[in-house]
Amino acid sequence: MNERQLINKIHRTLDKRIYRWKINDSYHGGVPDTYYAGPAGLCFVEYKYKPNTPKKGTSKMNFLLTDQQQVWLKQQREYKVPVFVLAGCKEHFIFTQEFERINGCTKDELLKNSISLKEYIAKIEKHCLGNK
Repeated sequence: MNERQLINKIHRTLDKRIYRWKINDSYHGGVPDTYYAGPAGLCFVEYKYKPNTPKKGTSKMNFLLTDQQQVWLKQQREYKVPVFVLAGCKEHFIFTQEFERINGCTKDELLKNSISLKEYIAKIEKHCLGNK
């Protein structure tokens, strides 16, 4: 699976009441991959996906946000716009608004702090739909 396939899988699984937009803006760098909205809220999510984990636990995962992505996310967070990063590998994902922490994330940190894809989808649904 690659990042595009991961996003497609998530979009197929999300509750149909959630508006989902896979953003592809070639004119404005740094914009996150997706926008989600529902009656309880909206958010932007930047996805970082690696198909395999390194062998050593101390190896860095290299979920690097570009400078433009970091600027965009920081600015929106300052404006109180809900912005998140989902970074992961196979079945282990970190879902955070503290996106600075993923740049140096090791395999051990990923595994220790990870949630499943099912848990991530539940978080997005709760954020956008409230208490269903």
